[in-house]
Amino acid sequence: MRIISKSATMLFTVVTVIIVMKIFEFRRSSVKSELEKNMTLFESAHEEPPALLTIFTTFEEIKITPHHELVQGLVLTNWPLFKPYVRPVLFLNFENSSMAVRARAAGWEVLGVNRSNPLGVPYLKDMFKTVFERYDSLLYGYAYGDLLFDGGLRKTLDAVKRVSTSLDDNILMAGRRTNVMVTPKDSRSSQDFFAMEKLHPLAIKNGSLVHVTAIDYFFFSKQGCSLDWSSLFDIVVGRPAHDSYLVSMATLQGVNVIDCTSTLLAVHISEKGVPYHGSRNADKRFNADRIGNFRHQDGFPTSAKLATSLDFEGNVFIIRRQ
Repeated sequence: MRIISKSATMLFTVVTVIIVMKIFEFRRSSVKSELEKNMTLFESAHEEPPALLTIFTTFEEIKITPHHELVQGLVLTNWPLFKPYVRPVLFLNFENSSMAVRARAAGWEVLGVNRSNPLGVPYLKDMFKTVFERYDSLLYGYAYGDLLFDGGLRKTLDAVKRVSTSLDDNILMAGRRTNVMVTPKDSRSSQDFFAMEKLHPLAIKNGSLVHVTAIDYFFFSKQGCSLDWSSLFDIVVGRPAHDSYLVSMATLQGVNVIDCTSTLLAVHISEKGVPYHGSRNADKRFNADRIGNFRHQDGFPTSAKLATSLDFEGNVFIIRRQ
């Protein structure tokens, strides 16, 4: 009887240990599962939201002047200030250049140029196609590589986002720049451009709004955009006629063009005696020769049926022009 009792006791002990181990493993598994679930929720809560805007540009990479150096340094600093709501992208012919290294260090994405004209100037629609395929954001657009923005950029993007559904996500934001003169020798005035909050006072004091024929940034929606990009000529950036041609084609194909000049300050760092750099290049007629006879006036920002405006409290909203 003692032997049987001992065996029974040992069996009971073994079974008890196995049961306890199983319970422990189950609880540990449950805790691990709960921790993993909580970590996933934590990581999801801390993921960067999709950008409102993927904005891209390109820089001069050869024959750099002191003015170019000043402007590029300012722009490299300014655009990343709007992250994560704005994603800055720089297209370069030389992806491993010192400029590419500087841009990445400043918080930019750097991509290579796929196609360009014989002088190495990128085709506009190719750059749009690349950012459309590569990034996720509400809007995608090109802006001149010598523009600085202030808080009006974020406010205007938010206002457009609020009406995007009512416009069938078929949107083009466009607008004009404000020229502010600065020289590389005047280090005191150029330093003011690094502070976003100083741009508006500088523009009021020393700036002048460019002529109605000029357009300096183009921010398109992707999903609902009715523009057939394949219908566009191979035009390049930074040369006459690309701006009004692009906006005109968007207008003709039913895109809702919004003139954002009134609320989106785009400060152009102007060089004394040079009102427009694009007209000084050897390929200045590259776009015009391809486009030919065309109603460019349909693409002027003043022709847009929609525009942004400010209320008495400084809030941005969209109005419909008569």
